[in-house]
Amino acid sequence: MKLSNYQYDVLMQRFDNKRMHARYELDKRIAEVYEKLPEIKEIDSCIASVSVNAGKSALMGDDSALLKLNENIKQLSDEKKRLLTENGYTPDYLEEHFECPKCKDTGFIGNEPCECFKVAETELILESSNIKDVLSKENFATFNAELYSNELEDYDKELQCTPYKNILSVYEKVKAFTQDFDKEHKNLLIYGSTGLGKTFLTNCIANEVLRSKHTVMYYTTFSLFDMLSKYIRSDNDYKEQSSYRDSVITCELLIIDDLGSEMSNTFTETQLYSIINERLLKGLSTVISSNLSPKNLHDRYGDRIFSRFMKDYDFIKLIGSDIRTKL
Repeated sequence: MKLSNYQYDVLMQRFDNKRMHARYELDKRIAEVYEKLPEIKEIDSCIASVSVNAGKSALMGDDSALLKLNENIKQLSDEKKRLLTENGYTPDYLEEHFECPKCKDTGFIGNEPCECFKVAETELILESSNIKDVLSKENFATFNAELYSNELEDYDKELQCTPYKNILSVYEKVKAFTQDFDKEHKNLLIYGSTGLGKTFLTNCIANEVLRSKHTVMYYTTFSLFDMLSKYIRSDNDYKEQSSYRDSVITCELLIIDDLGSEMSNTFTETQLYSIINERLLKGLSTVISSNLSPKNLHDRYGDRIFSRFMKDYDFIKLIGSDIRTKL
């Protein structure tokens, strides 16, 4: 998603703070080591001195000065690391430790956003949409299978189990989806009647995948198509339109909640097919929840979309009665 100027400034300030913290922690480690091992302080002073002298010599035309400098610094650095390890420190103890070594907490590698920037961007968007508060309450830690009936009278002949037994199986499937997210590309379609916990499960998935530092975009079906419609029909230029839509196509996990609640028309069906198809081609995971049965999904969206679901999605059915009356 394209950030507003304010959101971008907030994000960059967070990266500035990370670098400042890394420098602060390094200064603390330097002060600690200098007090315990004064000889390392002398080595650092020597490195600074030989660097200045080599620079002066190079300016005077001594081409060998920089080569000698590299040799001298290597010898001094090796001695420094030896002293550190002999005294119980790691060899890199006096180097800056960044949260993201790839970009050194700048958020960018060259001119391209680092993966950590994309994750931070997603988290900021979630904060702005207040979904982060929801995820703190609806996650695997707060999952409660006891809300589902285990009575024989509620036994489902199609699945051959009670709602309680079924939800335990569903829990294991969605948990495995998050645990294997880095290893394999899967898509889920969670369906069942109203009030069976579909949104709760998608929130569990979103929370777990976010915690593993992946980009997640979460939309109700209505909000997704509403945003796409407003943005595509707005006066924004083509580049901005592409950037906005690309965030939906390229995030590592897209969650579409309550498919079927939107006003169905040519625009929504075209956008849905395009999003699903492009993400499949890119090997990116999508999780969809719906109150509609597979038959109703087919009737509503037709062969073109439903065939994608059948071929590339794992269907997960929830059964039972509305658990919200038990909360």
